[in-house]
Amino acid sequence: MRYVILAWLSCQQYLAIAFLYAAVPAVLRQHGAPLPLLGLFGLVFFAFTVNFLWAPFVDRHRLSRLGRRRSWILLMQAGAAVVTAFAATLDPARHVMALLVASLLLATIAATQRIATLGYAAESLCASSRAYGAAVMGWGMSVGNAIGGAAGLYLIERFGWQPTLWSGAALMVLSASLVLAVPEPDTSASGPARDLSPWAALRRPGIWRAVRLVTPATFGVALAFPMAAPWLVDLGLPLSQVGLVIAAATVVAFTTAGPLAGHVFRAMAARRAVMASALLLTPLFAITAAARMWISAQAWTLLGVFVIFVGLSVQNVAFNTYFYSLARPGEAATDVSFLAAMMSVAAMAGFAASGFIAGTWGYGAVLGCAAAGYAATAWLANRKEPANAQ
Repeated sequence: MRYVILAWLSCQQYLAIAFLYAAVPAVLRQHGAPLPLLGLFGLVFFAFTVNFLWAPFVDRHRLSRLGRRRSWILLMQAGAAVVTAFAATLDPARHVMALLVASLLLATIAATQRIATLGYAAESLCASSRAYGAAVMGWGMSVGNAIGGAAGLYLIERFGWQPTLWSGAALMVLSASLVLAVPEPDTSASGPARDLSPWAALRRPGIWRAVRLVTPATFGVALAFPMAAPWLVDLGLPLSQVGLVIAAATVVAFTTAGPLAGHVFRAMAARRAVMASALLLTPLFAITAAARMWISAQAWTLLGVFVIFVGLSVQNVAFNTYFYSLARPGEAATDVSFLAAMMSVAAMAGFAASGFIAGTWGYGAVLGCAAAGYAATAWLANRKEPANAQ
């Protein structure tokens, strides 16, 4: 039952996130938006880079009798519904800046909800179940992506922008009400938090070593990830098929590669799991980038999109398992949110450069960059660090 709850919480928060990264770029591309603009649009995820600043507040306070984790999740999901309903009143062909502002607000809400969700996961999972828990949350994320992104694109093409977003807002309201059935994790044995400030994590032993370790892989795959939808649009697929392909790639990858990675990594030390994931993904991306010479453009595009989501699913398990292992009792949301925020810094840089690289050298170049990023992370994970390394 614990895994079911984690999957549902992850699914819930990604309803809004999928709208930002899947639906909006594809719709804007269909209206003629250039690739560099679509890459810059990924900067709406800036909230995920700085959410560690208010993570201690989320860690410290509860908003109602529901408890610290549940009360924040409920409020943020309700807020996401309100912003989605507002976005329904905007025309993506004429109100690009207003849509950007709405997306920034929606991303901030989703980033805050993610703080509470990560805290819930870190406090609910023991060491032996972290890899499985990360895999299950990855699967829930894929389902949320399919509903918020793929189904959204299909409905936008079939019924239009406004009816689709109104329906999404209603789904978020329904999803928020289900929080009442989620048990609050028991943290009575953890004791009071020692230092709940946004800068406490910066002084953690080994925290910057962890950041250095995951940054190259995160930057590399962030160059490829936001180009998935535009890549399919440039292949000539209508929005409904773009959404279907992305949904299928996400769900299949997180249903197969994610749980398999969780099974393999559960017996490993967290750092070795990071190294193993990077060693696996480096040749996968490199071979896929080179496959353009041997297969048709359509087959290569579909393969490339699927490999991107395989990489994300395996990386999700390895990196989150690593982050959970570093979280302190009573401060789990702050610690894990800080590490996730540092990943977002690298991801934002990748998002900003992705359109330029794809537009200049082609989509194969972003796959090659992802391979290089994973290779660098594998090398760093294999290095022996000094005992006093931070």
